[in-house]
Amino acid sequence: MASTVASGAQNAQSTAVSGGTVPSDLFIRDVPDWIDKLQRTDVPLQKMFGTAPAPSTPMNKAEWGWGSPDPYSTTLGAAITGTGDTLITVADGDYFAVNDIILIGSEELRVTGISGNTLTVERGFAGTTAATASNGATVIIMAPAAVENADDPDSPFTQGEVDYNYHQISSFTWSLSKRADVTPTYEHRSGGRASAELRKKMEHTAPVRMELTYLLGQRAAGTGSPPSAMGGLRQPSYITTRTNLSSAILTETDLMDQLQTINNLVGGSLMPDTIVCSPLVKRIVSSWYNETRRSTSSETKMTNHFDSIDTDFGPVKIVSHYLMSPVAPDKLYVMNPSDFKRRPYASSTGWNTGNYETQGWHTRGFLRGDFTLIAQRADARGELYGFSTTKGDYAGLA
Repeated sequence: MASTVASGAQNAQSTAVSGGTVPSDLFIRDVPDWIDKLQRTDVPLQKMFGTAPAPSTPMNKAEWGWGSPDPYSTTLGAAITGTGDTLITVADGDYFAVNDIILIGSEELRVTGISGNTLTVERGFAGTTAATASNGATVIIMAPAAVENADDPDSPFTQGEVDYNYHQISSFTWSLSKRADVTPTYEHRSGGRASAELRKKMEHTAPVRMELTYLLGQRAAGTGSPPSAMGGLRQPSYITTRTNLSSAILTETDLMDQLQTINNLVGGSLMPDTIVCSPLVKRIVSSWYNETRRSTSSETKMTNHFDSIDTDFGPVKIVSHYLMSPVAPDKLYVMNPSDFKRRPYASSTGWNTGNYETQGWHTRGFLRGDFTLIAQRADARGELYGFSTTKGDYAGLA
């Protein structure tokens, strides 16, 4: 762990006041970025995601546009029950532009208007026959067909929505009396509990709690009363390809179908290269390939898991996330870690530390962070969730 440059308040230049001393220098210092030096195995996201520099002009929320290519397929959000219906509902209207030709079954339709997830369409386009279609049917998005000699729309609707995440202030504090700080204990033989408490907050408390925020956080705008909160992987807008398996077992087909869906949206160059899941789910994924394992008499060790899978969409690394076992056991994320960055609000790392005396006898220390999580290219990641985590449901784990 990188050392901090914070100084104890007992070394400060102090000014005598009634009831004690107040340091004239609060010794608030940037904390060097210690996250990458952590040896913890239960906070892999913080080590995988990396850090973006603070913005030149600090802002309360970070905004960016999607970086994925426009998708070429989605699904119906409601059934088409009549051959004369000209209003149809799709899963995501932001995928479409006016004049797009879409194919549902064997019928081509031309988009003439968009309102949210409702498309106004010309039925039976290009000589095809209007037909009904069930909810969830595949919608193929083909090239637009503009009317000859007519003006094109200057700014068609497309996948240009802007997403954002708020900065979150996190403050970890502790207060110790002078006696508690200097008295030796079995844990701190030479005293110095204030420094030990800072080290504990940096090595354990802050990383683990922030990792849980990455996994489970939901963004919220702060006011003068409730604080702002940043969103994590559960933030709905960060993952547009979520599949609920409704307590069914997790299968290789589920994963490959999810990768195929993402490929349809972003193409091969932006495909996710990492699976993040609990150790149990990693064993479940590995159990799909039990029949392919081979060993020889010269081998001296064995493993019960695979660390990567070579798929038609490229190699995918599997990362065990130990914190997911208690908090998200039925989730599997596929992602590119490079799409995520933790971003400080203003300072070099987003973290500051220091301490100060309170009425001369107690010393209060703090570790304070102010940062957000940038999560780009939402369509380049996916989530499988709600599957069974009962070991007996998976023959390969018996």
